[in-house]
Amino acid sequence: MLGFLGGFLLLPVEGGIDFPLLPSFDKYSIPSLAVLAFVYILRPKSSDPASLPGLFPAGVLPKLLIAGVVIGSFLTVLTNQDSLSYGPRYIRGLQIYDAFSFVMQTGIILLPLLLARKLLGHPDQQRRFLIVICVAALGYSLLALYEVRMSPQLNRMIYGFFPHSWLQHIRGGGYRPLVFLSHGLVLAGFFMGTILAATALMRMHKGNQRSKYLLAALWLFMTLVLSNSLGALILSTLFTPVVFFLGTRGQLLVAAVVAVLVIFYPISRGAGILPINWLQTTATNFDASRGASMGTRLFNEERLLDHASKRPLFGWGGWGRNRVYEENGANTTITDGYWTIAITGGGWVRYLSEFMLLGLPVVLLFLRRRRYEIGPEGAAMALITAVWMTELVPNASLTTALWMAAGSLWGRLEYARVTESGPVEAETDLIDSDSPYTRMPHKYRRRGTKGLAPDMIPGSSYARSLRTNLSKSS
Repeated sequence: MLGFLGGFLLLPVEGGIDFPLLPSFDKYSIPSLAVLAFVYILRPKSSDPASLPGLFPAGVLPKLLIAGVVIGSFLTVLTNQDSLSYGPRYIRGLQIYDAFSFVMQTGIILLPLLLARKLLGHPDQQRRFLIVICVAALGYSLLALYEVRMSPQLNRMIYGFFPHSWLQHIRGGGYRPLVFLSHGLVLAGFFMGTILAATALMRMHKGNQRSKYLLAALWLFMTLVLSNSLGALILSTLFTPVVFFLGTRGQLLVAAVVAVLVIFYPISRGAGILPINWLQTTATNFDASRGASMGTRLFNEERLLDHASKRPLFGWGGWGRNRVYEENGANTTITDGYWTIAITGGGWVRYLSEFMLLGLPVVLLFLRRRRYEIGPEGAAMALITAVWMTELVPNASLTTALWMAAGSLWGRLEYARVTESGPVEAETDLIDSDSPYTRMPHKYRRRGTKGLAPDMIPGSSYARSLRTNLSKSS
């Protein structure tokens, strides 16, 4: 966790070490490769018997989705070897060299998901993940507040450059902080997820710990308000009450609905189902400049969807081929949302594979919540994943933290499957009758093992049985 989050939060966005035939060693590849080396080279195999075996998921469906992302990258190159000319602008065709580079880059992008599935699937590890991102956000908030007061200068002071447009970080008579991330909107999205994490941790604890997490959630919310990011603030205001007031089932239901809406956004967009005109009118009534910005965004989405329909399966590839140009060579489109980048660059194969890798475990966790006895930490992880996914519609905010959250959910599904496949050790003290979060029916809330359903055993007992099954399988 620390390796991934440390690289995501502290390393520079630009720059890196380029080797022939290999992807650049940068902010995203260095943490992934370092964690992979630690897990398989430096760390003894027996040090963590609770981790899942292997790097890839055991289920067929996630394997197919991973194959769709990787193989789709290769086929994108094979179907885009033609050059493109728009007046004086010439864009070369993709080559086999690009295919191997794209495949390796895709593999590195997926490493946080694969390693999180292996190491962060257990409920105890999910709870630790929530604590770690909450603590990291509290520390990062000090840097963000410095930039709110002094302007976004830390990246320039430490690394010598500013990673984005300066004008986009002046909002509402103040500054939008970004610290060491690619954009202030990415930072605001990170704070949004950690507010939900702090609120969930508050509900999981009692006494002084509960008060500490409540203060942490309020502090992070104040930081988000001062960060001048309206979208993240609205989402945080909408979904924090979901964590605060609803139980496990309600949170999982909301998360599943949000994930499905995000996955099918391009389809509903192309079919004209969404009330686009109403949304733009509402934004214009709220603020004329924001309404104009939304109008520009929606216009670009229409043009990019039309461009993507010309090569629907595997897209147009990279190097600017996925953009729309005028006859004089001028670029007339803006690829803001990550979904537009995915669907124009890699086609529907890449889009559906990536977005279902992120959103499908949320839906499956909701459908299997009773059988797998999903706890509050699993519900919080699912909701955070779904809310972070919403940032992929207006912004290119596909972050390491989102991949880790989705990988943790795939691991949680696999833990439940491993537990059910083997015998469960019965104990005489399996159920904490004081816990407000158990979904166990009243007839099972007793001490002893008589009448206890194996698939209703809460975290502490199936963790022990899981370790037994994993040690036998290894």
